[in-house]
Amino acid sequence: MAGLHLIKTYSSDSDEDKHDDDEKHDDSKIVNKQTRLALPASILSLKGVTHEEVIDNPSDHDGRIRSFKHERGNWATLVYIDYTTSDCLHTWMKSMLNELPVQGEIISNLHISLSRTLVLKFHWIESFVESLKLLCSGFHPFVVQLTDVKMYCNEEKTRTFLGIYCQNEDGTLKHLTDAIDCLLAEYQLPSFYEDISYHISFFWCLGDKQTYLKKILPSLTCSLNKYLAENVEDTYIHVKEIQCKIGNKCYSFGLK
Repeated sequence: MAGLHLIKTYSSDSDEDKHDDDEKHDDSKIVNKQTRLALPASILSLKGVTHEEVIDNPSDHDGRIRSFKHERGNWATLVYIDYTTSDCLHTWMKSMLNELPVQGEIISNLHISLSRTLVLKFHWIESFVESLKLLCSGFHPFVVQLTDVKMYCNEEKTRTFLGIYCQNEDGTLKHLTDAIDCLLAEYQLPSFYEDISYHISFFWCLGDKQTYLKKILPSLTCSLNKYLAENVEDTYIHVKEIQCKIGNKCYSFGLK
């Protein structure tokens, strides 16, 4: 952002104190040695922007540990498909808590990730958003089908998830992800996982609990398939737009 170069402190040098013998010294012309330019309103008004150091405290968010610390000028970024569950499917998800051998929470904001959680530089945001908007406009809406229950663990092994696997028959979802990866490469950001498993995470717990959850996956999948057979309208997701969250600011990009 061009305005960032304004965030500087200007100091006058010792030459201020010199004046010609023929001129009278004028106190009103002395420049304040610590004049600080105000931060542009366009930056201050941007939602999700903070200019103070943030110290992470896991106790503030249920014991979760961030993959990377807050740093000024770096913004956590995710490209995804937003998903709003039906009341009936949400009830099914909550009912699964009674079947699990571990303690955890149902996830309230559901989505299908199309990127890793990325670190985007502040001055990249505007061009990245415009490029992603253009990219999405080149894809037609598509359909995703919910199938099995699968288990996932983050790279740091600090959290384990249960998710509903998502399948796309016409290949649009994979082509879209490949295009996003190409865009990320322009910013030297990591691509999505090689062994992609598109899914909607609906449950999480602290630590690596894969051993405990693996044994109940077949029964969870059986329960999900029974539910979907009785509620066919919940089996398919009609994707018409893509979302991107940068800091606390969310963007939506319609498909053509």
